[in-house]
Amino acid sequence: MKVQRSIAVCFVLLLLLHASVMPEGTYAESGEAPLPAERAADSPSIRSTVLGKAVLGDAGSIELKDAMLLPGDDDGMLTFTLTVSNGGPNELDFLNYWVRLQSDSGDSFTTHLLPQDQNKNTIPAYTSREFRFYAKVDRAIGLHNLVFTLIQLDFSAAGYERTLARITVPDQYNPAAPAGEALRFSIGGVPFVGAIVRNAVSRNNDYYLPSLDFEMTSAGTNSVKLPDLSFAIRTKKGQTYPLQSTVFAKNADIQPMDKKEGRLTGAIPREAGMDGWELVISQPFAGSGSGDSMTLPAAFFEVPAAVAKDVSIGNDYDFKSKTGTYTARLTSLQRLPWDDQDILAATMTIANPGSEPLPLPDLQAYFKLEDAVTIEAQLMRSDRIVSLMPGKQVTFQIAGKIPYTGEFQSVQLFLQEKEADNHVNDLLTFHHNRELMSMTVIPAAGTRTLNDTGFSAAYTIRAVHTFQGYTGDLFAIQMEVENLEKRSAELRKQVAQIRAADGTVFPARMTDVGKLNPRGQALQTVWTTLPRDYDTDGMQLIIGDEVSVSSSSGSNGTRPEGYVNAAVFQLPAESKEPKAGFADLDLYPYSITLSHIGTQIDFTTGKAQLSFDYELKKTAPVEADMKDHKLIVELQDELAMSGKELLMSQTYDVGGTDAAASLQLGAHDATITYTNKDKIYSIKDMKTYRLNVYHQFQNGQKKLLATEELDWFVYAD
Repeated sequence: MKVQRSIAVCFVLLLLLHASVMPEGTYAESGEAPLPAERAADSPSIRSTVLGKAVLGDAGSIELKDAMLLPGDDDGMLTFTLTVSNGGPNELDFLNYWVRLQSDSGDSFTTHLLPQDQNKNTIPAYTSREFRFYAKVDRAIGLHNLVFTLIQLDFSAAGYERTLARITVPDQYNPAAPAGEALRFSIGGVPFVGAIVRNAVSRNNDYYLPSLDFEMTSAGTNSVKLPDLSFAIRTKKGQTYPLQSTVFAKNADIQPMDKKEGRLTGAIPREAGMDGWELVISQPFAGSGSGDSMTLPAAFFEVPAAVAKDVSIGNDYDFKSKTGTYTARLTSLQRLPWDDQDILAATMTIANPGSEPLPLPDLQAYFKLEDAVTIEAQLMRSDRIVSLMPGKQVTFQIAGKIPYTGEFQSVQLFLQEKEADNHVNDLLTFHHNRELMSMTVIPAAGTRTLNDTGFSAAYTIRAVHTFQGYTGDLFAIQMEVENLEKRSAELRKQVAQIRAADGTVFPARMTDVGKLNPRGQALQTVWTTLPRDYDTDGMQLIIGDEVSVSSSSGSNGTRPEGYVNAAVFQLPAESKEPKAGFADLDLYPYSITLSHIGTQIDFTTGKAQLSFDYELKKTAPVEADMKDHKLIVELQDELAMSGKELLMSQTYDVGGTDAAASLQLGAHDATITYTNKDKIYSIKDMKTYRLNVYHQFQNGQKKLLATEELDWFVYAD
């Protein structure tokens, strides 16, 4: 442009030149309200960094801020903002101002206004407006190599240009938000506040697997649909690796003041290192020409140090396998007693964080103690599913055995994926320590709920009983279980151990339960053999999911090899005192009442009879296998020569159909007959006898339910 040209021609040319940096095209209304400087200063997030300033008269200014450079393989994309403040009574015409961009070596680069700012030609009195620019620069150019020249149209100046300021980027300038802090940034002209809430990094043989919890809040005045944002990690060496998100998806709606929280996951080669990471958010842009698409930086965040936890329980870790991206969570890791060994038992969930179904990964695992001793493990799937739908999860159980005398402080669990030719790929490593390997404790009146798909059930302890025998006692626990599935289902097989107050562990057995209807209930009995008169105060029940292997005997059955996912039930106090009468004796889920009890003796034949009426009721809609439960009715009296002695006794099945051998539901009568002249004649005085009623379980061990002294030859109710 030459001085000799007319002022009018120069002015027209300058307007055309300035208009050429404004690209054609349309963009959705952002709904952004003008932000006075004092309002921006009140923002709870990091304020914009002003790199330089030019004064406009007595009450105006132009500030250069928020310069960001996104390097690429061919060129770099620069964005920056000019904030024009008008403190005077008249509006300012932005067409009179522009910026010239050069490198420190003199190379020039063309700047363009972003589409959402192309119609902001004026700055009203006493307001501020922001104008966002972008430019392509050479690949090797850095922010500190750029020179920004702010220019004003001035017809009195040479070339009609007056330089307002020459601004360079200070060496200490970093556009990234410091680790742990929030940043105010713009997407499509809409202001947002964003922050990295948490960073967790797991790793396998080849990759670091970052998992960033990120949140962003709309600070605009209207709802907005997100563009196709890109998230990436930029390493200290400048390499960029993409991150995935299902929350910050294209066209996701965000309302004013609405906060979006989501997880960003990816994989970064171990060789790239994990120091000095930055989160880069960029947005697509169509550019100023047909087919001229590009990606512009929107915000940078320094990635905080990864969460350092010695214990991985409850934390989510993303990993990539040959079948997709999954999220793993270790929910428990326990040390469980098992015969002369202990079991290391882990429970893990694998979830599908994506939007498409995934196949179940082919996994295996092993433990390592003190980072030195490897323990082989068996991995089992708990849920009845064939694929992982979006947002769903599957539960795996992992078990390995160690000597029960073994001591260790730390344990690691390694998760691997099976590949072809017996090759395995390390996916994740979980860390734990000995002190935190305790089991969940269920109080005496509490319920344990299992939520595994296809096996949902609730377990509650009802009562405990000690059945005495000649050489040992049976300690039995009555446990109610309810099917929580929406279909008829068989319960997951359980393994039980009974632990005494001093830590002694007794292996236990359990009665089987068949298929239950939805909300159906059943009674299981868990029992073990104890030394006679063993102290049962403070006993606890340990119960977990059975781990089985195929039987080596050639049959089609399985044998338990341990258990996982265990919990400890505290037990209710046992009712040990027998009743002094025979009403409502407990044989849960039955009760029985004996009445009209009387005796007769035929002295000529030496035949004695005990007769009684009984009523057997089922007191709860609970399925129970009573084949090992019996009711014993016996009569004792004192003989002249030998003292108290059993005279007659009858053992009955409970709830059977054979009237001679079982007690039947409803009201009935029964008679017990005993013939022995010598014993009958030896009864001391024929005044009273003792009637005992026992609950017998298994191999003759019994518990006294009721006892009472009754008169001979008198019917008693």
